[in-house]
Amino acid sequence: MELAQIFENEAERLEELDSFEILDTPPEKPFDVITSIAAQICGTPISFVSLIDEKRQWFKSKTGLEVSETSRDFSFCAHAINTPEQLMMVSDTTKDHRFFDNPFVESSPFIRFYAGAPLVSNAGYALGTLCVLDTKPNELNENQKTALQDLSNQVVNQLELRKSLASLQKRQQELERKTEELSRFAHLVSHDLKSPLLGMVHLSEMILEECEGQLNSFGEKGLALLKGKAMQAHNLVEGILQNALSDKQANEPLKIQLDSFIEKVVEFCSPPEDVQILIDIQISEVFLDVTILHQVIQNLLSNAIKYNDKEKAVVKITAYAEGETLRLSISDNGPGIPKESQDVIFDMFKKLAATDRFGVPGTGIGLNTVKRILKLIDGTVEIASKMGEGTEFIVRIPNAVI
Repeated sequence: MELAQIFENEAERLEELDSFEILDTPPEKPFDVITSIAAQICGTPISFVSLIDEKRQWFKSKTGLEVSETSRDFSFCAHAINTPEQLMMVSDTTKDHRFFDNPFVESSPFIRFYAGAPLVSNAGYALGTLCVLDTKPNELNENQKTALQDLSNQVVNQLELRKSLASLQKRQQELERKTEELSRFAHLVSHDLKSPLLGMVHLSEMILEECEGQLNSFGEKGLALLKGKAMQAHNLVEGILQNALSDKQANEPLKIQLDSFIEKVVEFCSPPEDVQILIDIQISEVFLDVTILHQVIQNLLSNAIKYNDKEKAVVKITAYAEGETLRLSISDNGPGIPKESQDVIFDMFKKLAATDRFGVPGTGIGLNTVKRILKLIDGTVEIASKMGEGTEFIVRIPNAVI
């Protein structure tokens, strides 16, 4: 018996095989279907997908064979992978000097015929073969050879697809892990920063009040500036915290009266007297996550108020049903958003104006938070805007209409 030659790139070939993480895995239907078809087309009682590792050949799928692996020394496929560019066929094993005294020729299963098409990965390494065997001498015609080659390519496609899906799953799990770590970090940092920042705001207010008339112009301006900067930092930290929390799962949906709910959110936002809020609700009850709905309306309504440049600002909230989908929109008569900025307005920390109408710098977090939390309930948000005429944010939440 002649042992198969082992070439210099064997270490790289084994590394490539390991990268598929397929050895010793359970049977999978796509591979079983291919081995079954190969046996039928070639008219043989035995077929299998063989993968050659350092010491053995292991069968990912097999037809007409009981064992799950054999020694590499006795493997026909170990010879076949040495010519990856062509199919190897042995018409009569008893007349071939490499196999006539092979244990599987001299004893069960008494192999007399072998044909194997190498499984060549996209990186160019022969991992094993798709092969067919018979207990009597045999020959494959040209159509059968072509079919076996084509089927071996399908095995490789399945292996590569399986590898890609596994890699994608690992990346997804790693991303989820890092996102969770980032969320915990943001929550921790934000929580620890909010109290001292609010303390700075209140202390500044207290000094300005208690020392009224005792401070010079520089001191008053300095404390006012300190208060403003501390409040700006607090708002930024609060925005980061809310954005981090937006990756959490949605809450159980609840049935609510939409008109009264929106009125309460408007009251919560405390719009100035020079801002007119119009409400047009054409649907009574909805069924959804009230925490997400509150945060979405609050963010969009606050933006519509803060960045309106008109002397008489008007903001309109409308809602109606599109089948089972809730369509909610918040529009304003503000300056509008340039076309080139509409694609990036939802990006984290994206700000189109240095300050709002009250002179307070924005955080660039609110719209990103809106988009992220809507994804938790399969909702969407889009923008329609004309320069000088205003902006409308349109939110759609599926399965919300009772």
